[in-house]
Amino acid sequence: MLLLPFLYPALLTLFAFTPLTTAVKPKNAILLSKVKTLTLRDNAKTSHRRVPAVPQLTCNGPGCRYYKVDVMRCTNQGSDYSSEDIQWSCTANLPEEFKLGSTDVICEGYDSKDDEYVLKGSCAVEYRLLLTEEGEAKYGKSFWDDGSGDSSVEKGMSLLFWLIFMGVLGWILYSMLQNWRDGPANHQARRGGGGGGFGGWGGWRGGGWRRTRR
Repeated sequence: MLLLPFLYPALLTLFAFTPLTTAVKPKNAILLSKVKTLTLRDNAKTSHRRVPAVPQLTCNGPGCRYYKVDVMRCTNQGSDYSSEDIQWSCTANLPEEFKLGSTDVICEGYDSKDDEYVLKGSCAVEYRLLLTEEGEAKYGKSFWDDGSGDSSVEKGMSLLFWLIFMGVLGWILYSMLQNWRDGPANHQARRGGGGGGFGGWGGWRGGGWRRTRR
């Protein structure tokens, strides 16, 4: 009982300081809610701690064949479901043929992927480029068809089909040509043999016996 007056203050002190201790984060661990803007550049890599670095800007889709953003700026538009679920609005200088499509901001969680604190400098953007009216007039259908994996497969299958078709056609033509060349000679040989037999039965019979005796 004598320990109780000393035990309670000690426990209270322990519980009071424990959350403060665990809540302490390094300076490079930040909350996205505190970040007002992000500036990202092509050919630059993110900072990294738990996972490998990635490009700050990654273009997805067919538009990447024609243009890639050099610098993109994303502005914090406030939170959505939680204080750290930030909505970003991204802009970039683009040629008149293109406009920004979807933009996804991704950052590395400091201690885990679910950590609300993120590593400073680890944010990156994955984006898509869409065509404007000027782009549709300039690129048209080729924007979606050229360079895709499916299109390459289709071109390969089409080439294979035509190679097989031309091979079969060539073999048929060659066979027809050979038959045409050999046909008259065989016909004349058959006529010559018939003439000899029809000329006299004796000649045909004698020839037959000579072959038998040999």
